[in-house]
Amino acid sequence: MPNRHPRHPPAKDFARPATREPVQAGISPKIVLALCALTLATTLWGGAATWYILFRDEFAQTFLARQTEMRIAYEDRVADLRNRLEREITSGLVERKAFAARVDALTTRQAEIESRQIWIASLADRLSGSAPSRLLPEPAGTLLPSRAVETTGSIPTMPGAKPMPVAAEPLDLRLRGHAPAVPSVPDRLSGVELSLGRASAAAVGSAETIRQAARERVTRLRLALEATRLPVSRLSPREPATGGPFVPLPQAFDAAGLRPIAADAEGSVGELERLGSVARSLPLGRPMFGPLEQTSSFGARLDPFNRAAAMHTGVDFRAEAGAPVRSTAAGRVTVADYSGGYGNMVEVEHEGGVSTRYAHLSAITVAPGQRVDLGQIVGRAGSTGRSTGTHLHYETRIDGEPVNPARFFEAGRLLEAAR
Repeated sequence: MPNRHPRHPPAKDFARPATREPVQAGISPKIVLALCALTLATTLWGGAATWYILFRDEFAQTFLARQTEMRIAYEDRVADLRNRLEREITSGLVERKAFAARVDALTTRQAEIESRQIWIASLADRLSGSAPSRLLPEPAGTLLPSRAVETTGSIPTMPGAKPMPVAAEPLDLRLRGHAPAVPSVPDRLSGVELSLGRASAAAVGSAETIRQAARERVTRLRLALEATRLPVSRLSPREPATGGPFVPLPQAFDAAGLRPIAADAEGSVGELERLGSVARSLPLGRPMFGPLEQTSSFGARLDPFNRAAAMHTGVDFRAEAGAPVRSTAAGRVTVADYSGGYGNMVEVEHEGGVSTRYAHLSAITVAPGQRVDLGQIVGRAGSTGRSTGTHLHYETRIDGEPVNPARFFEAGRLLEAAR
């Protein structure tokens, strides 16, 4: 009988499938985080909006107040900076003006000092030209030993404007990079002002020295000229013609009381020049260099030939034959010829009617009309004319009348003592 039940197909042998993880249904974590962030932002925005709505007026006021404070502080700072800038500019202008004024003042003072220095140098030259050493010849080794010109009343040498020596900087300091500090411009100006002040004081001192020296030399010259027993007015040279508008001394001579000193110094030097001119015109020199041995004096004596009383109108000096005979002052030769008892004679005319004679010469070296200087050779010693031997007969005359030469020798001695 047939099987009524359905026939089931035979079971097939399938391999058992691999085990799988169960799939869990749910939301992705990224989505969760995004939702959380969105929720937080929404909450914060809402809180901020709520706070802004509640406190916006107070916040605005605070914000505006802070902005106002910052603006005011900034404006104050700008104003302060502007004021400081203006002060700096003003101060700079004032300093520049003050600096310019100091420089102008220094320039003026420098010009004044230069003017004074020129005047002092000129006055010192005039004083030196009138020194007693210029009034007599002084051959080396005969009258006085040669020595430096340094006598009472001498004028100190005025220093020029030379740079002060600067000590060399040690090498080790330079290697270490140390350099001497450079003074600022105001400091240098102060240094210049100090130097000019010293120069001004030195000018006053120099003028005072010149004045004192001139006074002393005037006194000595007067004593020397008085020894000649001649009035200075007779011998004074004629005043040279001068003129021009009156121009007072410049302001430079007002410094430190220089004006009265300058006026007095000018007067003293002028008087010294006048007396020096008188002294140069007088026969105050020696007719021969070297020691002079007088063999016959001026005045009454016994005539060497007839032994009768006679007037000796000059002085006689021992001399070697051919020894140079010199003019005792500058002048003009009036006689240069053989003249009776004088033998070969030279006569020289000087200022103020004063003349000198040189007699018994072996030779004459000048000619009539010739100008001779102090100390110039006019002849050679000899024994021509009325003479007992080689010697020099020397005479001094005033307006043709013989006077004792001793007075002129004494004046010359006083000048020598003043060298």
